[in-house]
Amino acid sequence: MSKILILSAGTSKDSHNSQLARHLSDHMSENNLDNNIYENLFEGIPFLLDPNDNVPEKIVNMRKSLEKSNKLIIFSPVYNGGFLAHLKNALDWLSLAYDDRRYNSLFKDKHVAVVTTVKGVGGNAEKAFEILSMQLSNYGLFVFENFHLITKSDHLNLDDITENNEILESLHIFIDKFLNE
Repeated sequence: MSKILILSAGTSKDSHNSQLARHLSDHMSENNLDNNIYENLFEGIPFLLDPNDNVPEKIVNMRKSLEKSNKLIIFSPVYNGGFLAHLKNALDWLSLAYDDRRYNSLFKDKHVAVVTTVKGVGGNAEKAFEILSMQLSNYGLFVFENFHLITKSDHLNLDDITENNEILESLHIFIDKFLNE
């Protein structure tokens, strides 16, 4: 199996999405699954204003990982019925043509799964996933048909969501299905 790229679009280092992304990366490494994780997509990646802007170092490193990966896993919260702008911004940077690569070539024929942890009941998460799925498909990615939703009733405001073994088990089952598709 090729390398797996994990993108954590959590809103802070301690967000539940970031905690679960790090946990999954560690879990994969312990099980000899080669992966790279990129967090804090809101730092060090200016908003893309012009495709000729200088490419941020974080994006250059993400490109290198994505070149070697055939699967992506995105962890992101949902706010106001959508995913956060810094996630789309990072994906837009990664979609740009560079060297001998064409526009969106890093995403072509790769598979992606989405994990979402929300602080509420997740009432608008399904619609947000549909919107994100369309965007991911526009990049040329194959979107896993389901997303994994973890709501407030699952984590009951834990400071460290990785203390809940049921959540971890459900995450592992979801990821195993995705990796074995």
